[in-house]
Amino acid sequence: MHTEYYTRPRLQRHVIRILWMVPIYSLDAWFALRFKDARAYLDPIREIYEAYVIYNFYAYLMNYLEDELGLVDEHLGKKAQVQHIWPCNYILKPWKMGQEFIWETKKGVTSYVIVRPLCTLLALITSQAGCYTEGSWKPNNSYPYLAMATNLSQMWALYCLVMFYHAFKDELQPIRPLSKFLCIKAVVFLTFWQGLTLNILVAVGAIQVNEQFTTYTAADVAEGLQDFLICIEMFLAAMAHAYAFPPRDYMDPNIPTKGFFTNVQYMFDLRDVVVDVQGVLEEHLQTTAETGKAALVKTAQGLAQAPTQLLQVLQGQGVGVRTHDPVPTSDPDEDNTYSRALLSSDDATGRRQTRSDRASSSCAGPHS
Repeated sequence: MHTEYYTRPRLQRHVIRILWMVPIYSLDAWFALRFKDARAYLDPIREIYEAYVIYNFYAYLMNYLEDELGLVDEHLGKKAQVQHIWPCNYILKPWKMGQEFIWETKKGVTSYVIVRPLCTLLALITSQAGCYTEGSWKPNNSYPYLAMATNLSQMWALYCLVMFYHAFKDELQPIRPLSKFLCIKAVVFLTFWQGLTLNILVAVGAIQVNEQFTTYTAADVAEGLQDFLICIEMFLAAMAHAYAFPPRDYMDPNIPTKGFFTNVQYMFDLRDVVVDVQGVLEEHLQTTAETGKAALVKTAQGLAQAPTQLLQVLQGQGVGVRTHDPVPTSDPDEDNTYSRALLSSDDATGRRQTRSDRASSSCAGPHS
């Protein structure tokens, strides 16, 4: 219906991408149940599309605001400061309302589009190398580290969406963003934690199998339960998405459309995703380069000031530091002895001169 009444392409393009999540999840889970050995190659499709859906929801909200408000950052700059949610308000400084706030939320959401495929690719590589076992929490296994990275990135992306909603909740009311956000969060967030919980149950021994009667391991049973539950849950998710993203919002008989087959082509145009991901990567690389350059400059300045600082420290401790070699001097005792000898010689000379003058005066007296 959305492709038939394609009256607002900038919005409906992202709506259709979000709605594709339900059939993709359902088919992926069913094929994984039917072909157990292909699960390692089917699950990455679902995981990557999960990040893609979060990005499209953010882009949907942003495009709506741009159509209604024009320059979104200027409009946001006039609003009161939005504080971080507890407990992040004790850790992070508030994002300045305006361009900085928009960029930080966009960067947080788009980063998940980058991190999730990378973690999935690393999981495939380490699985082929024998270092990845889903549900195993051993330190030499890559699963706990990749699961932690994925979880943190996903939570941060959802947090940025919540912050964005808090900043524009009044402006977004006409499109009922809360119901849409809850639908996406339920599918993405709950399915991830559902699988993580099943893996923990395997690790603690709560899920066991009798290997005498089956070739399935406990991990296979947990993965099968995850796929079975997703098949059931997607039926409920389909009804929720039909309520949250109704096509009647875009049914306008006064706006002509190009037809189903022409409109569906816009859904596969991924240039907007490529541009946003490229922008985030360039910003990360630029920030990293500037940080490294600043660190090198600071290190060079520290090395240049090191000799002066060392000299000051040594002088402060009373250590004799000479910048040049002085002329050698004689021993102090010898200098004192030499000085006393000179004084004694001068005194003796003075006494002899006095006696000679007296003698001359006495001889000259009778003749006068």
